[in-house]
Amino acid sequence: MFVKNILDNFLMLKYFELGSVKIKNIKNISLKIKTTLNTKNLLEALLEALTDQKKVIVLCGPTCTGKTKLSLILAETLNTNIVSVDSMQAYNKMDIGTDKYNTDELGIKQFMVNLYNPDYNMTVVEFRDRCREIIEKEFFDKKKVPILVGGSGLYIRAVVDDLNFTNQNISTLSVRQEILKEIENLGSEKVYEKLKKIDPTYAYKISKNDIRRIVRALEVYQITGNTFSSFQNSWNERKSIYNCIFIGLSKTKDKLNECIEKRVEKMLNLGLIDEVKKLIEEGYENCFSLSQAVGYKEVIKYLKGYVTLDECKDEIIKNTKKLAKKQFTWFKADPRINWIQVDNYDNICDLINDVFNIISVNLN
Repeated sequence: MFVKNILDNFLMLKYFELGSVKIKNIKNISLKIKTTLNTKNLLEALLEALTDQKKVIVLCGPTCTGKTKLSLILAETLNTNIVSVDSMQAYNKMDIGTDKYNTDELGIKQFMVNLYNPDYNMTVVEFRDRCREIIEKEFFDKKKVPILVGGSGLYIRAVVDDLNFTNQNISTLSVRQEILKEIENLGSEKVYEKLKKIDPTYAYKISKNDIRRIVRALEVYQITGNTFSSFQNSWNERKSIYNCIFIGLSKTKDKLNECIEKRVEKMLNLGLIDEVKKLIEEGYENCFSLSQAVGYKEVIKYLKGYVTLDECKDEIIKNTKKLAKKQFTWFKADPRINWIQVDNYDNICDLINDVFNIISVNLN
């Protein structure tokens, strides 16, 4: 083990919420870690082991658990950069609602952020291929440790796991609408018969009246080129193409809900309404990215006069909580993740110590 209680003598910074850690503290914390590691001749050995083994650190978990701040502390300490694995942060002009973080002051690059305008239909495959190219060229080739951070479970798995996607630039929304229109015209039974020919294994598991599952199975087939049943099997195998260290951050339900409420309040104070208004003025109102992103779709309803501002705020909070629950359920199913309950810590130093211990025990 490279690291064991390396932060014992650190100035104790009250943890409580990782979200409260400011940029200057990130630099200070990182400097203390580097100093301690260098004093014990551990930093060089740790970096050598991580780069030689081509380790990929994956920080995941629900929204509002402090993933980005922790990733920045790690990146600053390990002299590396981060890769945002977030389907919405890839879009320009969607900043406040996606909680983008300006890392310029730290001198840390954030890859996979601000790639496209909101009307661009980015596929998972496109995101995966671009992200993998960055991992190879910007990290492995430069002997740096990739730190992947995000709450988009689908995108994380697409990037790091060996899944069977085909490179078809198809919008999920448009495919779904086509299938629903077909059901409306022909009836669910006719479309179910179509599914039986494409994927009999899955079709016989569901009812001919189960429209939601019929649509999902046909949607997956059209987007990926693989049957839904084979897709499920490949996902259950959880075979990564990289040598990953998975670290998941979680909070108790009450603490997470409290953080979500504070974040939504902060986003509104920072100008989320004006951000959405500007996007609408620029013609992005009906884009898939805005229609599915929590925070944006609710504000659009408010700007159209369908709800009051208080109702809009409550709806964003409610939908963010639903999203967090969905994210946690997704990640909890992955046995590779080393979980850290962040609100069990009364100071940030103990948390970081445990993160480095997880990293060290996952080195060969």
